[in-house]
Amino acid sequence: MTARLNVGRRLRRLGLPGVLGIGAWTMAAAFQLSAVLPAQQRLDAARLGAASLQQRIAAAGRQPNANARPPAEQLAEFYRVFPDEASSPDWIGKIAAIARDSGLSLDQGEYTLTRDTVGRLTGLQMTLPVRGEYRQIRRFLTVTGAAMPIVSLEQVQFERQKVGDPLVDARIRLVLYLGRST
Repeated sequence: MTARLNVGRRLRRLGLPGVLGIGAWTMAAAFQLSAVLPAQQRLDAARLGAASLQQRIAAAGRQPNANARPPAEQLAEFYRVFPDEASSPDWIGKIAAIARDSGLSLDQGEYTLTRDTVGRLTGLQMTLPVRGEYRQIRRFLTVTGAAMPIVSLEQVQFERQKVGDPLVDARIRLVLYLGRST
């Protein structure tokens, strides 16, 4: 009890400005420990990480990459991904099979062959009119893109005859990229 009286007497002697000063000092110390020191540690860690990255970048710039291949070899590997243009009927058949599995039929289509003037690719542009439910058409497009990375979706248009009609007419334009026979 005497310690309590002793503290109370000292606080009265300090007065309001002294008590407020002790409170502000206590809050500043708590803030220093809870916010400033952890932030300083994170900053130091980030600086250390940045310095490490800078050293690795500088080292990589000084050493030529032993695994790097000449650009001509990389380009030849790129073109090997694309099948020969003579196989286009097989690829069109695969697209028709995916459509059939999706519940759609591809009865007709417009086909245009374009040859790349700079590279060695041939693009077979296919405009395919289909009629079916939206989910069937979407499934067809999704599966085609996943199963055939050499096909790109260029355009799709949807049209519904009546508001309540579950079937939609779609006009799909795909491009099948093939390697040119040399």
